[in-house]
Amino acid sequence: MSQAFPFNTSAFGFSSTNALSLARVAQVVYKKNAAITKQVVAWGFEASRYRFIDRDGTQTCLIADDEKIILAFRGTEPTVLRDWATDAKIRKTQGPGGDVHRGFARALGVVLPEVEDAIEALRIKQQTLWITGHSLGGALAALAAASLRFRERPIGVNGVYTFGQPRTGSQAFADHYNAALKSKTFRLVNNNDVVTRVAPSRFDYGHVGTLRYFDHNGQLHLDSDLSWWDRFWDRAKGRLEGFLDHNLADGIHDHSMNGYLSLIEKHCKTAPDGT
Repeated sequence: MSQAFPFNTSAFGFSSTNALSLARVAQVVYKKNAAITKQVVAWGFEASRYRFIDRDGTQTCLIADDEKIILAFRGTEPTVLRDWATDAKIRKTQGPGGDVHRGFARALGVVLPEVEDAIEALRIKQQTLWITGHSLGGALAALAAASLRFRERPIGVNGVYTFGQPRTGSQAFADHYNAALKSKTFRLVNNNDVVTRVAPSRFDYGHVGTLRYFDHNGQLHLDSDLSWWDRFWDRAKGRLEGFLDHNLADGIHDHSMNGYLSLIEKHCKTAPDGT
């Protein structure tokens, strides 16, 4: 595999190396199919082992080699997710292990059969499976992981890395998900990223996975390193700095996938893998 796309397929737990490479896939899936294909080949994958699926507004791509399959979901604009968080659109439907956001379930449902078929077509041996996405793509990544893990004939998931992910489903769904996949799921949040607070917890929505939090200085923290109050005051500092820099939409700015990628690149330069 190209040095431009390092990956540790045997990683158990958080891997900075994998976070960086999966962030690059989560970013490139925003491009058109031809541009994604070109980048995938530049990373060292074979074009014949790449799939792009686009159905009813949901886009996803899969890339594979002899060691791994990567599934990435495209995100959407924060304004669209904010619209989905209105009272009329936060209704839930039955999901794997608990109720999930109806809009997210529909968005995944239109591509899931093709995703399952593509995984089977790309699997030539027991490759590991990794799922990623930014924004709406992060919610779909988590929902896909649960759907694959809890189906009648389970497909094993080795890691889920999401960036700026909204809440996906009810607390019951989150509890069921975390019982099986929390140790393999890493939810990266950049300071004041407003999308990570959609849909509201007061409507019985809960987060999944293990939080990895970038503070206002760009330092990455474990969830256990910071209390709720630590994150509250850190976000307040981030909002103040955004105001002083004339960035009045700090929560939107912090949601940028380019911003997440830059923070992970910076982190990888100073931290060993796994931290």
